[in-house]
Formats: sequence, structure tokens, C-alpha cells
Amino acid sequence: MAFYFIFWDGVGYGKKDPATNPFFSANLPTFRKLFDGNLPSHRFKNFSSNVVSLSPVNTTLRIPGLPQSGTGQTAIMTGMNASKYVGKHFGPHPYSTLVPVIKEKNLFVQLQNMKKTFFFANGYPKQYFDFIFGPKGRVPTIALSYISSGMTLNSHEEIKNQKAISADISGTRWKELGHPDIDSIEPSAAGKMFHQFGQNVDLVFFEYFVTDHAGHSREMPVAVEMLERMDGFVKGIIDSCDYEHDTILMISDHGNIEDLSVKTHTKNPVPLIVIGKKHSFFSSRIKNLTHVTPAVLSYLASF
Repeated sequence: MAFYFIFWDGVGYGKKDPATNPFFSANLPTFRKLFDGNLPSHRFKNFSSNVVSLSPVNTTLRIPGLPQSGTGQTAIMTGMNASKYVGKHFGPHPYSTLVPVIKEKNLFVQLQNMKKTFFFANGYPKQYFDFIFGPKGRVPTIALSYISSGMTLNSHEEIKNQKAISADISGTRWKELGHPDIDSIEPSAAGKMFHQFGQNVDLVFFEYFVTDHAGHSREMPVAVEMLERMDGFVKGIIDSCDYEHDTILMISDHGNIEDLSVKTHTKNPVPLIVIGKKHSFFSSRIKNLTHVTPAVLSYLASF
């Protein structure tokens, strides 16, 4: 049994409009096959088959304003309504008073307390570490969660040795980031690698933040490419997957990329995508961001 947790930043339900929503300009055969030819949109929020479910998840948490990454990711990773706790949506990094909560209650720490094994599959260049640990840097929520469990973030060395996944999946920028010995990789090959990581632990996690960056850029070709990479990544995972024993869960913290007519985040619900025979366990329990970690822990506790 393996659990694959994919967090993709800034992905909500949008209009079925290829002029503003890259989901309908991109070539996404894997997602279309999963959803019987459809893609997540305002008109297609729910779907269920024998191996996959799609359902909407609320991100506003009854707090006015646009959802933000700091509070949204904290809600996902801890099960706490972070926006209510600080009285507002906040991001991109976690609000200062949330840091102790994240360190104590995050998914990885709770898995550790349950004697479960886990791996955060992302690998980062030296510039990333220089920034987040620099004098003006802030450690993002998911990285902070992993570090708080006593684990170490992967670097370019793990990427080079195919023991980690590039944050952009394909790793097309490593050479310009000062690592000429790291080649790019096909998204499906990265997905197969991610699947293999999951065979050695109870839960493997991947964070894909470039979808949010693409949404803020409002550049359709960039947004299309980032979605197509994820489509290929998921294909690589499910091509190797055993639906009887493996579960893939995909969730976001807020909308953004689904509406390139605006530069900001959106209040749109985000799609919860769960692949595997036990998908209904999650679709029936996860209605807002605070439900994600409790559902994952409850599921893994049964094994």
C-alpha cells in the first residue's frame, strides 16, 4: 500500500473557456481519460468511477477576502482553520503566529507520531536554500512542515542521482541555475520515479507551485505547459499504479491558474482528485481545506 499526495498550488474550478482557462487550451489526455472525456470546471465539479473521484473543496473557510497560500497551506497541512486563527487570509509564507502551530501539528509530524514513514520528494537548487534560510527569507509551509519532523530537504545532488523530483517536474532550468550536470526529464518519467519512491514509504509528497506562478503571470503558453507537465506526471504514476493498493490524492490551496483574466487568486473551490479503489473515503470526508490532513491520517491509521 502506498499513498501519493500531490499538492498543486493555485488550481481551482473555472469557466469552460479556452481564452481564459488554460485547462481548455492544454492537451490533457490523462485527466480527460480519468474523467470520461471531461475536465474540472464550474459545469463539471463532481465525478465518480470505480477508480477516481472528483469533488469541490472550499478554500475561503468563511473568512472574507481572497484565499492565500500561507493560511491555505497551513489549513491543508495541519487541519486547522489558519485564516480564522489569524483573522484573515495571508500569504505566500505562513503568518508568524502560525509557525509554532505548523511545527507541532503538521501532517509529517503527525505521521511520525503514528510510526508511519514519509518522503517529501521535491529537490531544490542552492539559490532556494540561500533564499529561504537567508536573513530576509521565510521557509514555506510545506518545507517547514518537513523540516519540523527532523527531515532534510533534497538538494541538486538528489535530483542529479534521481532520488528527488524537480519542483517544475521536468527540470528544464537546472543548467541556468548553475547545475550543468543535471538533465531535464520527461514528465511521465518523473511520475514513474515518484511512484517508485512511494513503494518504500507510507506516504510520498510532491509540491508543484509553478501552477500558481503561471496563474500570476497570466501567460497562456506558460500556464498550458505547466498543466501539461502535470498531466504527463500523473500518467507516469498511474501507469505504474496498483489501484487495489495505491492511492493518489491531489489538492490545491486556492484558485488562480483557471482564470487568466485576473492576476489575483480566486474564491473558486478547488478540485479534490483521488485515484484508487478507496477514493470515496476521501471525497465523502473532504469538503474544505481543514479536512485534508485528518482524512489522510484516518486512512493511514487503518493500515
